[in-house]
Amino acid sequence: MKKNYILLTVISIMTLSSCVQTPEVNYKDIKSFEIVKDGEAIELLDVKLNDEIDLNVLVNDNLLPKLNWASADDSVVTIDQNGKINVVGKGQTVISVCVEDYPYITDSIYIKTIADVEQLGVGTGYSPEDPIFIGNEGEDEPIEVYFIEMQHIYADSIFVKKGNVEILIDAGYEYDGKFVGEFLEQHVTDGILDVFMVSHSDGDHIDGIKNALNTIDDISLMVDYGGVGTGNVKYVRDTYIPKGMQYHSAIDCVTGDNDAVSRYYLTSEFYFDVLNTGNYISNTDSTAGNKNSLAVIFTYRDFTFFTAGDLTNASEADLLSLETLPEVTLYKASHHGSNGSNSQELLNTLNPKGVGISCARANQYQAKPGVPSKNNTYNLDGKTGHPYEDAISRIYKAPNISQNLNVYWSAVNGTMKFVSYGQNDFDFYGSPTIKGYYDLTLTDGKAVWNEELQDFENKVTGEENKRLHETKVFQFRNYAQYLPEWARQEYFPNN
Repeated sequence: MKKNYILLTVISIMTLSSCVQTPEVNYKDIKSFEIVKDGEAIELLDVKLNDEIDLNVLVNDNLLPKLNWASADDSVVTIDQNGKINVVGKGQTVISVCVEDYPYITDSIYIKTIADVEQLGVGTGYSPEDPIFIGNEGEDEPIEVYFIEMQHIYADSIFVKKGNVEILIDAGYEYDGKFVGEFLEQHVTDGILDVFMVSHSDGDHIDGIKNALNTIDDISLMVDYGGVGTGNVKYVRDTYIPKGMQYHSAIDCVTGDNDAVSRYYLTSEFYFDVLNTGNYISNTDSTAGNKNSLAVIFTYRDFTFFTAGDLTNASEADLLSLETLPEVTLYKASHHGSNGSNSQELLNTLNPKGVGISCARANQYQAKPGVPSKNNTYNLDGKTGHPYEDAISRIYKAPNISQNLNVYWSAVNGTMKFVSYGQNDFDFYGSPTIKGYYDLTLTDGKAVWNEELQDFENKVTGEENKRLHETKVFQFRNYAQYLPEWARQEYFPNN
């Protein structure tokens, strides 16, 4: 790393009149010379306005007191001869130091002023100049899209974060809502949720809402499927609208009624579009099924993310007829990877570079959720349930996916995190699964309970960062037949 700053060092030496004469002393015994902060050598330093920071120099593992310090730009940072920095302005500069009696012994660091991450107010979101988040959200932070691992059965809860801007979409079943609430407590540090969305009124999307929002003090904007509002959805409206939350239904967003708009800016560069599916319920209806799901695209620079709850094939066709859709970076498989969603036409049009599937290993519908139980042996190897094979077949036919195979499933990847600094691509990070699945091929197809573990034996681990086709469950389900020919030859040559 030091070699990257040789030029900066040379430039900074030229600015120091006290460090340009040829020394007449022998300094061969000085083997190392580094600027340190709190005892640690540094090369780059991010600072904030009004910071005061003490620097020193380590030479041959000892601090050296007789030094000459200088800043290349005093309008950004000043430094005294004791190595104390004062940050006085925005910008970038170089801090240099040389030994008083050995002026060619020198080091330098690069300093950049960054603004405090703080929210100063809430705007309308109608324009880049008046975004929902007013202040500095963390302008250098990436966008992060989390598919929170659900454990009850299937269910959805999606969390989007860009610095200090946070969006929650759905909250799973009541049991899952507890885990969503714990997640929000870790990731929403100021107690302000900037946007809350509810895709439709099915229990696996709304029953966990109260538990999820337990630590949220304020919500800036709520967009949901509409209707008169019942149950948990009505609770959110009734609780947060009096606190100043802006609320709009999906139908109002696409029609422009009641001061709603179809595009909301979270920051000047980060926004979402409410898409017209032609199937949103009116404000006098009470429930919204799969076909009425809220469909949105999030955009941050060149990164785009499409999510549409449990939208059906018929509603997808209506969406395609009403909207001109772009290609997207990331696609949430609708209805947990259902056959009745994720049409080939929609997948080919959006042509995502990655697909995330949110659904736990299937339980029996009436099974009580919780920790592993000796008497609950249903579907331990994950062979049945979502995602279904027709949808998997269509996903792998999407042009980009047929080449990169970037398909991920929360049953093997746990809570999934997709990260982008605004490029039309992402880095993926999974986490060890809480629920997961088991390899029953190792026990003759039988579930073997281990009293010491208080769990079944042979739970599959170590797959949290693998793509779906690289996992055991992909083979258990015989999904290799749905891969493109080149991938079958490369990954399953004997199939």
